Amino acid sequence: MTRTDYLTQLETYLHKLPEADRIEAMDYFKELFDDAGPEGEEELIASLGTPKEAAHDILSDLLDKKVNEAPAQKNDRQLLHIALLALLAAPIGIPVGIAMILTIIGLLIAAVSVILAFFTVSVTGILLGGLFIVESFSVLVEAKSAFILIFGAGLLAIGASSLVLLGISYVARFFGLLVVRLVQWILKKGKRGDRHA
Repeated sequence: MTRTDYLTQLETYLHKLPEADRIEAMDYFKELFDDAGPEGEEELIASLGTPKEAAHDILSDLLDKKVNEAPAQKNDRQLLHIALLALLAAPIGIPVGIAMILTIIGLLIAAVSVILAFFTVSVTGILLGGLFIVESFSVLVEAKSAFILIFGAGLLAIGASSLVLLGISYVARFFGLLVVRLVQWILKKGKRGDRHA
C-alpha cells in the first residue's frame, strides 16, 4: 500500500467528521508521511496499522477530547455523531458490533419514548390547566370558594406541566451522555482487548 492509497482510504473513513477535525487529522497523517519520507513509508504504514484502525484511533481520541471539553463548547449532537462513528470504525467482530449498535438503538428508542411521554404529559397538563381556569369563571357567580379552588388547580396544572416541559431537555441530555459514555466504555474495552491479544 502506498502513501496515497493509505491517505485516500483514511479520508473515506473520516469523511463524516466535522470538516475542521477531518482536515486536522489528515494534516497530521500527511506530516507523518512527510517525516518518514518515501523510504520509510512501509515501516510507518506497518506501525500505524490499517486505515480503518487509524480512523478508529482518531475517532476515539476525538471523542475523548470532545467529552472532556468545557460545557459551553460542547455540541451534544456532534458528540453523539462522533461516538457512533467511532463505534462503527472499531475493528470488532461483526456480531459484537451489531449487538452494540442494536443496544444503542434500543437506548435511543427508549430515550425518545421517555421524552415523548414527558412532552405529552406536560402539554396535556397545560391544556387542562387552561381549561380549569376558563371553567372556573363559570362557577364564579355561584360559589367563590369553588372558583378559587378550580382556578388554583388550573394554575397548579400549568405550573407543574411547565416544569415537566423544562425537564425534557435534561432528560434528553442525560440519554445522549449515556449513549456517549457507553460507546466510550466499549471503545476502551476494545483497546484493552487488543493489547492483551
